[in-house]
Amino acid sequence: MRSVKRLVMATFTLATVAAVFLLYGCGGEATKETTLSIEETFRTSLHATRLGKATWYSRANGGFEALTNVPITDMACMRCHPGTKADGTPIDSATYTPGCDDCHATPGSPVSDETCLKCHSRQRREMAFYSDVHRQKGFRCMSCHTLEDVHGDGKQYASWLEEGAVKVKCETCHRTVSENPAHKVHKNTVDCTACHTQSIISCYNCHLQSEIQADVKRPHTLLRDYMLLLRRKGSGKVYTGTIMTLNFNDKTFLAVAPYRAHTIARNAKKCEDCHDNAAIREYNQTGQITVTRWDGSRIVNTKGVIPVPPDWQTAFKLDFVDYTGDPRSPTTDPTKWVFLKSGADGKQMLYAEPLTAQQLQKLSQPYRSD
Repeated sequence: MRSVKRLVMATFTLATVAAVFLLYGCGGEATKETTLSIEETFRTSLHATRLGKATWYSRANGGFEALTNVPITDMACMRCHPGTKADGTPIDSATYTPGCDDCHATPGSPVSDETCLKCHSRQRREMAFYSDVHRQKGFRCMSCHTLEDVHGDGKQYASWLEEGAVKVKCETCHRTVSENPAHKVHKNTVDCTACHTQSIISCYNCHLQSEIQADVKRPHTLLRDYMLLLRRKGSGKVYTGTIMTLNFNDKTFLAVAPYRAHTIARNAKKCEDCHDNAAIREYNQTGQITVTRWDGSRIVNTKGVIPVPPDWQTAFKLDFVDYTGDPRSPTTDPTKWVFLKSGADGKQMLYAEPLTAQQLQKLSQPYRSD
């Protein structure tokens, strides 16, 4: 029986690798998977362990658990799945564990972008609002992401943001760039994403009581037409960032992280989009940056590029709301959101650092593109 199982897994490994190479080209490049089977690497992959969720949530890392006192094992986060296996088989969330059949209808079968987007809903939202130069050229998920990105490389990572967890980089394909003034100034200190990302999309003010009591994801709104600028740990380069926020029992929380959006434009932002922009001027004049505010009926977000200053924990101004409807209801009554408070009770930043005072000083200089 064991020999039969090994034969099946060997066939599965070869079929999967062959299918991805044939369908997706160089993005599916294999490295360690030529010596480790997919079954072996998948066990420690982020798709299997879901450790990114636990890393951000944990009290030890300054996460949401410090406010809820509810361990992540008591929540449905680690068993999250959009309803069915790849072949349409219904899933019982109480007993579900990640497996190959989440994505592959049969061993070695190709995986459509639609299957990826069933879980990667943030990327689906990006596609609904923004173009992307790679999608316009017909790229698919596996055109860029390697087999190791999906199946793992045999190493257990705490988050996709950990160095080495995601192999794809702009420089993998863009090995040379045109010598324009912006590239000459920024290419060694600013990541491609900081200039070529159109926008970040974030859900805002998730109502965690709904998640804990009924496994219902209930954000107040969607933030878009904005992006943070911070430094990515590891490279130290200026990078795009995002925020995630929640409330639980009148306690509010803000997490800040690097983020690579799939909203890339061929033409980069203009100098004035970042330099001496409205957020910089507000910070220089008041020592604060308004990220979100309650307008009397809903939360609205500041548009454009928002730098993350060294004192971001006190400089960032955010308003929060609470949901007064039934937390167990699968539907949300938009009239049940009410203003809660200004400011986050808990704050967290991982895999990133704020900009330096020197960088903020440079951003304060009024450069113009024309």
